[in-house]
Amino acid sequence: QLLLILSLFSDAIIWSSSLALVCFPIHKFLQARLPSRDGAAAALSTLAVLLLVLVPTLFVLGVVVRQSAELYPTVRGWVAPDGDLAAGLLPEFLRGYWHRLSEFAGQSSLFAQFDLQEFMLGNINAASARIANFGAVMARNILFGLVNLLLILVTLFFCFRDGERFLHWLFDTVPMPVAQAQSIALRIYQTVTAVIRGALLTAVIQGLLAMIGYQIAGVPLAVFFGVMTGIAAMIPVVGAGLVWAPIGIFIFMKSPAWGIFVFAWGFFLVSLADNVLKPVLIGSRARMPILLIFCGIIGGANVYGVTGLMIGPIVIASLLAFVSIYREHYSPESGGRVVDTERT
Repeated sequence: QLLLILSLFSDAIIWSSSLALVCFPIHKFLQARLPSRDGAAAALSTLAVLLLVLVPTLFVLGVVVRQSAELYPTVRGWVAPDGDLAAGLLPEFLRGYWHRLSEFAGQSSLFAQFDLQEFMLGNINAASARIANFGAVMARNILFGLVNLLLILVTLFFCFRDGERFLHWLFDTVPMPVAQAQSIALRIYQTVTAVIRGALLTAVIQGLLAMIGYQIAGVPLAVFFGVMTGIAAMIPVVGAGLVWAPIGIFIFMKSPAWGIFVFAWGFFLVSLADNVLKPVLIGSRARMPILLIFCGIIGGANVYGVTGLMIGPIVIASLLAFVSIYREHYSPESGGRVVDTERT
């Protein structure tokens, strides 16, 4: 029954707890400046998170939804000006070869029914419609969204003010040795830090860098494509290049100089930033491989929605922590005996 009661607040609890963990150094800094005033320090920390994280996120989300309506005509202008796919993608000296290849493929029953231009534009139009529909749903449920935002802020305040006391109480209450409970809590903290600082914050910075480059090069819908670049940056191996490389190709066909600029900016500032930012932001604290973090983010989002961005990696991290405890204290390799840990 308790879980059913708290399920209404589950999203707010998960996001506020995650934000509190990541932003706790800010709270400790303010707490040191305001001794014996925990409530004031918690209120200032909550205000800082609201102004630095939540408000910019909502603003960018609104811009992305608005610009998504222009995605289809913009990409159509790149891919198929005057209805000709070859004119949009290929330099002039290759267009004749493309047309001859298209004529040859049209004689085959296998390829005659496949239209590459229609396939590309149809998928882009469908994606644009889904994003616009998401914005419409948000607009219809704006009151519900404001209530959720208020719940997150209230829960965040209490996480900052009473979080440490709650953790000490939790360690004394759970039916397992304190050291093992702390080991699980540490693994969850490392995972949340890795997800928000190492994956999400790095992706945000890469998306911001990409947006600046797109704006300089005159790429339309710079904010939208910057956000898409940041999302793609979380994908292992290919990363942000999944977005800036096609954009660079389209821009190159219109203006070779600006196309080269987009390629150089994307490779040296956007993609390589990943190698610099992650060691700085998370160091060696996150022991979970980035591939597992990525699988947890995508799988969690698929099952639980936006909140799954945090739930997925946390579930995987908890499982790994329990496996580690089992190997160290209960497995045959450890002598097949339980290692007693004195509670403190």
